Amino acid sequence: MKQTEHALGIRIAPTPDGADDTTSYRAYINLAVADLALNNIIEMGPLPAGTELVDAILDSDDLDGNGAPTLTFDVGVMSGNVGDLTNPDGSARTIDASIMSGVNVAQTGGVARPTLASAFRITRSPVDRSIGLKVRAAGATPQAGTIGLTLIYRG
Repeated sequence: MKQTEHALGIRIAPTPDGADDTTSYRAYINLAVADLALNNIIEMGPLPAGTELVDAILDSDDLDGNGAPTLTFDVGVMSGNVGDLTNPDGSARTIDASIMSGVNVAQTGGVARPTLASAFRITRSPVDRSIGLKVRAAGATPQAGTIGLTLIYRG
């Protein structure tokens, strides 16, 4: 599992000042070809405690150089604690597809926004939760590049 500086706590996600105040941050990471393996998870960063998602923007370089690209990602909430490599019981962390499912933005490079209503129904939590992405379908010809995720949320 790869982790951004936000997921590792090197960069801190801002906290809204008050009720219904909106804030955001952009987490990004440079990926090698090996990072784009099927089912690999990239932990992008936290959705801070007490907040709810307003929007998410996934931006990506062209990470699949094939003429018929196949690379897709799921974006969602991860199990376990922010920054941990495994769940508290030692099992591998998992991710749902509650924000984006099968998004193909990395096939040619570009930008994507939530494709599911469930993205806007992620309930507030008293603890930080990780938002990540999972390689749903491996690329036909994976290539290194950068991927970013901007999370916009309110208190």
